[in-house]
Amino acid sequence: MFSLSKRFAYSMFRAIFYKMMQKIRTTKNRTDATPSVLVLVLLFVIIYYCGYRIRRGYKTDLDLEYGDMRGSWDLNDTLDFGESDEKYVVFDGVCKIPRINPFTAPIAHVRPPDANCATGLQRAKPLVSKRLDNITDRYYLHINEQWKPFYLRESAELTCCFREIKNAQASVDKPNGTPCYIFKQDFFISLDMIGIIVKCMQRGDKKIIFMDAFSFMHKRNFSKTSRDEKKIGVLLLGLDSLSQINLRRRMPNTYRYLKENKNQWHELLGFNKLGYDAFPNLMALLTGHNLQTLEIIYGCKQGGILDKCPFLWRQVSAMSMPTAYAEDCVRGHNTATLRFQGSPTDYYLVPFMQTIEQLMQTDAHFIRPQYCVGPRLQASYVWNYAVEFAQSFAGHGGLGLFWLNSVSEHHVIPKMIDDEFTKYLELLQTSEILENYVVILLSANGMMHGRLSKLESGFYEERLPFLFISLPQAWRSTHLALFQAIQLNRNRLVSPLDLYQTIQHVLALGAGEKPHLMALTDCPNCQSCLRPIMGNRSCNDAGIDWFWCSCEPFIAKVANSHATSLIMRALLTHLNDLLKQARLLNRKCGVLSVRTIYGVYNDQEDSDYYYVKFKASLKNAEFELAFWYSEDEQKILLDESKLNRLDHEAIGCVASQNRLLSKLCVCLHNE
Repeated sequence: MFSLSKRFAYSMFRAIFYKMMQKIRTTKNRTDATPSVLVLVLLFVIIYYCGYRIRRGYKTDLDLEYGDMRGSWDLNDTLDFGESDEKYVVFDGVCKIPRINPFTAPIAHVRPPDANCATGLQRAKPLVSKRLDNITDRYYLHINEQWKPFYLRESAELTCCFREIKNAQASVDKPNGTPCYIFKQDFFISLDMIGIIVKCMQRGDKKIIFMDAFSFMHKRNFSKTSRDEKKIGVLLLGLDSLSQINLRRRMPNTYRYLKENKNQWHELLGFNKLGYDAFPNLMALLTGHNLQTLEIIYGCKQGGILDKCPFLWRQVSAMSMPTAYAEDCVRGHNTATLRFQGSPTDYYLVPFMQTIEQLMQTDAHFIRPQYCVGPRLQASYVWNYAVEFAQSFAGHGGLGLFWLNSVSEHHVIPKMIDDEFTKYLELLQTSEILENYVVILLSANGMMHGRLSKLESGFYEERLPFLFISLPQAWRSTHLALFQAIQLNRNRLVSPLDLYQTIQHVLALGAGEKPHLMALTDCPNCQSCLRPIMGNRSCNDAGIDWFWCSCEPFIAKVANSHATSLIMRALLTHLNDLLKQARLLNRKCGVLSVRTIYGVYNDQEDSDYYYVKFKASLKNAEFELAFWYSEDEQKILLDESKLNRLDHEAIGCVASQNRLLSKLCVCLHNE
């Protein structure tokens, strides 16, 4: 709309300008020409002002979803750091996945919001810091006396206290923590504290002048043998909802660093998700099973709690190696990717994150956006925990998963952590963590909603997360075949079930044992990425359902065709009938009708199987679903496992009903 208005204004201006110039040229008397010149200048000012208002109105009326176009994008950000001859992610006789240029999309120039979570003073000159006594392996709190004058009035006294965070799940109604205890210089932390929130005030004044939170990883002895052999562990560093395409678009510095160090970081471009969001993909990666097997055979997913599931952590603990799990953005207890009643690992950061996310957003006088907690990015707490785990147990092996949810809110947010994440990758190198661990950088899926999913490349944005693997360089002399295999597998199809086998492979090698990898019941052809993966591999070979497979894009049907109208009519009738049979229609749930059809797709092998994405008229609810359609009978058979809500509208007014109805229901009244 803006471009059309601009073109119209410019065309009008050119026409008037041309006529005015003709009149001026034909006017012999300079005095007679003056009014024409003044009119011309005035016209120019009016048109320029209108154009400016159009531009300003266009930009300021849009929320973050549609972006802030301020400033020009750095040219370096638009460079494609991929191989010059790579037109495909995977290309063989069975699977063909194109390599998408991230910078052709109109959203490439959208700027992220300000990422400053605290003042420069709080970041550069913290009043309190945690330190580790290398002799006793005990943490203590140190008050940085040299920074006091920057916070206090002259001759004023400082009072600092801490709230202990216990190793128990917090709740919204009753946040985890204790009263605030005043402490003195170099206060030693008790071994049963997993974390604290520190607040400092000017004595006699209740105003908080400094606040921060610290987690503690008290070192324990895990080895049951007297062997001094060095073990290699596995670190999984994940960023939720970040595709390999958006990584290049939104984190150019990180991507540049990884490519410049390609002898250390090996990219696997054919990494394809096998479930809708992070949950089914992480479960496959950590258990070697899909959700159906876990629910039917193991029965371990009870009320969303996963304590009884066969996670790899159990195997690692049996090998006398440490385990860790950290995740951010877990407010409200229900937003955690993996939910546990107890601690699933030796070191578990979730109770700490739940507490600081609740308390520090309300207690602090510097309330910040949701990706900040206190004076820091949420991500930094998880990254620091990962580095601390890796440094504490270097040579002892182990398995740690460190997962970020705070970057998944919007496709532009990862840009905010780009520089910081690059620094952490450099720290992994300089602190020799990469020599003690196989480090896997990954996402479980791309972004499933918002503008990315509506792009022409949205099909691939959703299905192709990023994956980089770093191997210890010392292995080149002892396990050269691993490096050769991972290079070969750069353009081979890979799934989270292959990563499960990869982790087991590394843990065995890292412990000095010979790997004996058993075939997975849910994917007999899945294998370690550190062994050559065959070409001409199908999604079925990798344990990937057709619905999520990137190898063969869906065949799109014309959205306004008669055939599509019949399909959508039958679908909506079926969905509304489900709500009607449950006595929910027009009581708690509104009637479903279509406002916008994003796409109607057909499986090439099964002509009766369809995939649809559409926006409903009521509350702009968005749906993604698959179903079988009988053209003769105009009947629908829903594939319930593939029904997903893509909007942010609260789903809860029929929470007591089954999961299908809770997704289908567009609540008439939020409860």
